[in-house]
Amino acid sequence: NVNEWNNKTAEITGFSKEEAFSKPLVPTYIVESLRGSVKEVFDQALKGVETSNYELEFETKSGETLFLLVNVTTRRDYLNHISGVVGVAQDVTESVKKERAMSAMARELRQLIDTANAPIFGIDKDGDVNEWNDKTAEITGFTKEEAFDTNLVETFIVPSLRKSVLEVLDNALRGKETSNYELEFRTKSNEVRYLLVNATTRRDAENKIVGVVGVAQDVTEESRRDRAVKAMANELRQLVDTANAPIFGIDVHGNVNEWNNKTAEITGYSKEEALNKPLVSTFIEKSLRNSVQEVLDNALNGKETSNYELLFITKSNEFRYLLVNATTRRDESGTVVGVVGVAQDVTEAVQHDREVEAMANELRQLVDTANAPIFGIDVHGNVNEWNNKTAEITGFSKEEAFSKPLVPTYIVESLRGSVKEVFDQALKGVETSNYELEFETKSGETLFLLVNVTTRRDYLNHISGVVGVAQDVTESVKKERAMSAMARELRQLIDTANAPIFGIDKDGDVNEWNDKTAEITGFTKEEAFDTNLVETFIVPSLRKSVLEVLDNALRGKETSNYELEFRTKSNEVRYLLVNATTRRDAENKIVGVVGVAQDVTEESRRDRAVKAMANELRQLVDTANAPIFGIDVHGNVNEWNNKTAEITGYSKEEALNKPLVSTFIEKSLRNSVQEVLDNALNGKETSNYELLFITKSNEFRYLLVNATTRRDESGTVVGVVGVAQDVTEAVQHDREVEAMANELRQLVDTANAPIFGIDVHGNVNEWNN
Repeated sequence: NVNEWNNKTAEITGFSKEEAFSKPLVPTYIVESLRGSVKEVFDQALKGVETSNYELEFETKSGETLFLLVNVTTRRDYLNHISGVVGVAQDVTESVKKERAMSAMARELRQLIDTANAPIFGIDKDGDVNEWNDKTAEITGFTKEEAFDTNLVETFIVPSLRKSVLEVLDNALRGKETSNYELEFRTKSNEVRYLLVNATTRRDAENKIVGVVGVAQDVTEESRRDRAVKAMANELRQLVDTANAPIFGIDVHGNVNEWNNKTAEITGYSKEEALNKPLVSTFIEKSLRNSVQEVLDNALNGKETSNYELLFITKSNEFRYLLVNATTRRDESGTVVGVVGVAQDVTEAVQHDREVEAMANELRQLVDTANAPIFGIDVHGNVNEWNNKTAEITGFSKEEAFSKPLVPTYIVESLRGSVKEVFDQALKGVETSNYELEFETKSGETLFLLVNVTTRRDYLNHISGVVGVAQDVTESVKKERAMSAMARELRQLIDTANAPIFGIDKDGDVNEWNDKTAEITGFTKEEAFDTNLVETFIVPSLRKSVLEVLDNALRGKETSNYELEFRTKSNEVRYLLVNATTRRDAENKIVGVVGVAQDVTEESRRDRAVKAMANELRQLVDTANAPIFGIDVHGNVNEWNNKTAEITGYSKEEALNKPLVSTFIEKSLRNSVQEVLDNALNGKETSNYELLFITKSNEFRYLLVNATTRRDESGTVVGVVGVAQDVTEAVQHDREVEAMANELRQLVDTANAPIFGIDVHGNVNEWNN
């Protein structure tokens, strides 16, 4: 029972000395939960075993609890017999309450880090892991126990980035922090996760640097999307640059801003020479400039033109005829920014036609000074967390933001419903990762934030609000939208291109089939997709060689100007001149082949007809029953048919490149024969000229010759052809008998001798000039 109760005890408990005396101390004044342990301490003191700095909780008269730090001392009488216990105490109520509050806050912030929906990790000064929250463990597959005390860079960072990541961490250990640094984490399953990290310096109570904390966003999916978009843009850029069709473009001022390799090749002007030059005045033939300018102006006003023929002036001052599809170019907002021309080089066809027709304080400091925006709300949706970075990027100070309703105040109107739903779910314990929201800043701009929305709990684990740990992805979102717009534009460019463009996957099945390909083959995109290109559309005789070209491209070996024969839906054959380009994904892996083609059906048919005729005439010359020989402009033999070889005894190999006159003509006739040949080289032809050949056996052969001037396709004299009759026997028997013979399609038409023929029915089928 109480037998000592000083004034201070009476003051702090509210019980007077009279009220306290003779009362049992423990059951009367000690809180129920501690009575057993306090009784044991006093019982021990009654046995002489004293206790120092024992914390007990007193119940005051007003029902409050006092925390007292007590030295329990054994009390003895003058005979040294134990007569009681005396407690000398310190009232530590305020410090205990403060300590418990700070402990609760530390536990809350520790729980916030551990359960945050954003990966948070940290290292000590030696680079070893000493912070590894649940989200980090979840995305890497390594538990906290596995990660702790291992070297962060050597263990978890992909080799190619270790040097740069080590530099970022070393900077942070010197107090130089880094924002929005993208690193690649290696997971336990050996996959790669892309994290966007804010590296923040960690300091102890004395403000000494003790390590680095990284607050991150898992942007793996976004990074993969960005890389895929970039790869697609690069692929489409490569497709434009390496297309077998000329592609060029202008800005709204008419200056060149697109000039692919094919355009450079056919004009002779490199991209560097062409860019920023006015297209019309620099590259278009003068007489067509007004009409071309009108076509471009129409396209700049949204009125496109197909199959417009224009005349380009090349660097060598030649003309190239292009059949152009002038397409309006727009940016991501739909504003016209220029014109793109996808063309066919129809120069050969036009020239031929014209020839014929004419892409707990440290953690608080961590939140406040984190290089990532962190904000939070209470259970009523009002702001109760707003770190420096959030204030910086929004323009609203912490004082302006606090206690304001987050959603209606700071979120753009169109997203308020969905953002409120996400925060309401978090207030029920359902968290959300990588949620993109749009903040309205004080200056009226819009920020794009990628947020991990985490439930906030107090020390009793009751939900007390929501915290959002964010990354400011405004620039990347704007960039992604711009790249997506470019990808859409290039997709439209392919689909509406005036050149057939088609593609296959790694199995050889069609996965690209633009409008022009559908038009010339008769097969729609739906009919063509997922069918085997070679088996379905290539004529049987070429399937093996086309398959080889495609297989080469699937191994990275591309082919230019390969002619293949497409079978159309109506079972006709179209001849396409194709550039087979390797197609790659975001990781540069080969995923297929794209073919950019020219429809050269008409030209091919014409070429084959000309070749057949040339072969026929070549055979006619070689097998003609009349001697046919020829010289170049220097008088050397360049034509010597079988009959000439037969009658002279000299083979074609022996005769070619020998001077005709000095080698094969009888000496007394050389001057006159040379005069006849010189006349023919000057365009003056001679008929029925008799010359005397010396044979290999040194005999004489009399030939009656028509000396005809030989010209190239431009009309330039390139030599003389002699179509002869061997009149040796006739001369020997009777010089009055004359005969002539010739056959040769090109030479028949231009020969100076009359030649005619009949078929098996006696009807005329040959009648020369």
